[in-house]
Amino acid sequence: MIALKVVVLCLAAGCIAAAEAPNKPPPAEILSDVAHVREDGYDFEYKTSDGVSRQENAELITVGDRQGIAVRGSYSYTAPDGQEYEVTFTADDKGYKPIIRVASGGQQ
Repeated sequence: MIALKVVVLCLAAGCIAAAEAPNKPPPAEILSDVAHVREDGYDFEYKTSDGVSRQENAELITVGDRQGIAVRGSYSYTAPDGQEYEVTFTADDKGYKPIIRVASGGQQ
């Protein structure tokens, strides 16, 4: 009898939790996706239906007697608060250097 009560309470708690769960938006669809790989680097860009976009290009660099890769790019997205952010960056032998910009206003 106790086991039956426990099962009923667990089922009821599960139903309540499911009813209170926020509606999730559908998964984002890929609207465009282009990529090229070369001997001396790569580049790509994509856009999705939820407003996310990214573009990046990279090339081999030589620093002293070592080879590495230098990357430049940007991405943008809308945060949960409605703010749209754009990040432009470089990443090379001097480190990762982002520049973050708020592109549009969020909820007022």
